[in-house]
Amino acid sequence: MAQELIELFRSVLKEELQPVHEQLARLEEGQQRLEENQLRLEERQQRLEERQQRLEERQQRLEERQQRLEEQQQRLEERQQRWEEKLDNFIIETRSHFKKIEEELADHRRMFELLSNDWRSAKIDIEYLSAKTGKHDMEIHQIKKRLELQQL
Repeated sequence: MAQELIELFRSVLKEELQPVHEQLARLEEGQQRLEENQLRLEERQQRLEERQQRLEERQQRLEERQQRLEEQQQRLEERQQRWEEKLDNFIIETRSHFKKIEEELADHRRMFELLSNDWRSAKIDIEYLSAKTGKHDMEIHQIKKRLELQQL
């Protein structure tokens, strides 16, 4: 009878503990899922941290590029400033040369006008003297003819 009692007791305990075992199994499954989810979360967090690290590296490279671009822009602005100064100096020098050329041209024009006037005056004098020479030649010719006639 003791054996039957033990078996009965086992059977009752088994029935009474069955829901506990089932609940314990569900708890273990839930815990297993939680552990799996936590592992996936940790993996995702690791990937996110890696992505964040890559993003930070990219941001650092972008900042370095931006710094280089700013430096290049500064150099370009300095070059442009030098070119503007050179251009201003060139313009000033060109204006100075142009004024000198204009003054020399005005001098040449005045000289040309003087020479032209002198040339016209000399031409008039030459024409006058040529006419006088022609008149004198004619008078000499006439005197020669008279002399020849008188000698005959």
